[in-house]
Amino acid sequence: MRQLLLAALLPIAAWAQQKPAISAQHGFRATAFAMSTQNGVFGPHSSLQDYQALTSGLEYLGKFERGAWRLNLDFYATALVAGNPFEKDSLTGKTSRYESGLLAVDRPDRAWVAVPSIFELSYVGKNFQGSLGSFSLDGTFVNEEHGRMIPSTFAGTRWQWRLSENTLLKSALVTHIAARSTTGFKTVANSLAQYNPGLDTSGSVHNKSQVETPFLAFAELEMGHQWKNWKGLLSAESYTVPNVFGTVVLDEVLKKGVHMLELQFVSQYILGNGGNEDPSLAYFQQKRSRYYAAEYTHKVGEVNYFIGMSHITKAGKLLFPREWGREYLVTFQGRERQEGMGGSSAVVAGARSKWTEGKVKHSGGVSTGVYMRPEPTNYALNKYAMPSNQQTNLWWRQQWGGRNELTSLFVLKVPLSSQALTAGQTINKVDMIHLSFIYRYAILPGQSTKKAALP
Repeated sequence: MRQLLLAALLPIAAWAQQKPAISAQHGFRATAFAMSTQNGVFGPHSSLQDYQALTSGLEYLGKFERGAWRLNLDFYATALVAGNPFEKDSLTGKTSRYESGLLAVDRPDRAWVAVPSIFELSYVGKNFQGSLGSFSLDGTFVNEEHGRMIPSTFAGTRWQWRLSENTLLKSALVTHIAARSTTGFKTVANSLAQYNPGLDTSGSVHNKSQVETPFLAFAELEMGHQWKNWKGLLSAESYTVPNVFGTVVLDEVLKKGVHMLELQFVSQYILGNGGNEDPSLAYFQQKRSRYYAAEYTHKVGEVNYFIGMSHITKAGKLLFPREWGREYLVTFQGRERQEGMGGSSAVVAGARSKWTEGKVKHSGGVSTGVYMRPEPTNYALNKYAMPSNQQTNLWWRQQWGGRNELTSLFVLKVPLSSQALTAGQTINKVDMIHLSFIYRYAILPGQSTKKAALP
């Protein structure tokens, strides 16, 4: 233990011995987040509970530099102002799916949460960077997932090498994870048992509380390349959760003029016993899964029109802890996931754009998607008993004065299932309307306090 403590103190000692003066920058971000979900809007379950929540939050950001050393800090705090995010529906016994994420789902009794999310000490060389502490990641499945008040962050060590002008290698060894919308850091094994557990292959509640694994290993290789007149970026990611599962993600983006094509492939496979010798307590209760997807984007003026298609084979469900990040898949739409599905297909089309009016920067778009899933009672391929559905999203973001940001999101979900749905298969899933409004005011580290201006 003494040797480990000394090793951990070495970077701090090296920091203190550097001769250059410390450069310190501070900032903060204030957030007001309002969210509402109306359930049973058109169908037979009109008595289902509706949910609302209004929260306010404050974030401190700090950046310190001394020679080649960097120290980044990011602390979050959020509090419930009004709403009923943890009220149980009288028919199903369920609480909100979205509004509860504005606080801590692992402590529904608390009306406020404070989390020291990032405390990262880094050494920056000419072509590499090494970090120790807690930090953010930007993988397809492991990322901040910052769609609520408190994002997902990770503790351990991470490294980054610039191998050439067009090649970048990233890696991370994670021992603890502070999942989005929870009270803080837990071991990798304990972190994946905090959200809705879903159903195991027998249809029982999936008990993930006894999964056994020591860490999460992440690696990513990015390579820029050119093929004739097409410019490309190939990304290969590897996720290893010892004794549980492994995941490989390949993502290729090709651009030429107004055309862009993105191809994705995900392969998953069991490691060891899937998490526990008792199959009913294992996380990965299958041998493998496969995901294939493609998206084409065509730009007309300032508008990007896109259509994406994906398919998860019947070999198994696409499984990845939702606590660890948002899934950046081509058929992803805000407020929905494809994780937990097998033998399913999706098609998403829409348009997005950016424009400026006066001193206000705008970005927004519309998308609609059809998700064709196995029936909710097919537990082997439908972990969350999700019915097939159509989803339409409309979003709009405004930024002004260098510090103000307002984001609005509208979501409509209607069922497409061939069977009559129960109340439990409906609430927070389909036959619902969801609204989110987010206002943020930020003074970022290094940003002058004298340049704020209203439009």
